[in-house]
Parts: sequence; structure tokens; C-alpha cells
Amino acid sequence: MAAPTTPDILFNAGTFRLYHNRIEIDQHGLFGRTTRTDIIYYNDITSIQATGKTIRLYRSGLKPNITIRLRNKPDTQTALAIINGGKR
Repeated sequence: MAAPTTPDILFNAGTFRLYHNRIEIDQHGLFGRTTRTDIIYYNDITSIQATGKTIRLYRSGLKPNITIRLRNKPDTQTALAIINGGKR
């Protein structure tokens, strides 16, 4: 069953989606099934590091950092622009 698509999604990369105020990342189990979806709000992000096809999100407090790998550099720049625009 495919995940429902809503017009609120700004960028959909399959395993994660960018919205106006949050990032949703699908966590997969042992056999590749989606077990849960983590939600990260832009307010929790303290800094961002983008190199090549990778975006690393540093979060506030004791929350773990997140690494996102994309297919190509233009997708990385698009995702970075959306995240930076949402942090305002």
C-alpha cells in the first residue's frame, strides 16, 4: 500500500519527506518494512552541514544527530534551501 501524498510535502525523497515545519524519516525493520516514522521539527535543529550528497543535521540537547543521503547534489541544495527556509 503506497503512502498517501498530500500537497503539504515540499520534497519527497522516498525514505524522508520535507514539510514547511518538519522532516519525516521512515525507519525500516529487519526485512525492509517501515516500522515507524520519526518526526524532526526545524526548531530542534541547531546547525546543518552539507557536503556533496550528504546533509547532517545537528539537534539540540541529547537528541541524536541525523544524516541524510540524497541521490545527487542538486537534490541536496534543494533540500538545504527548504530546511533553511523553514527555520525562519
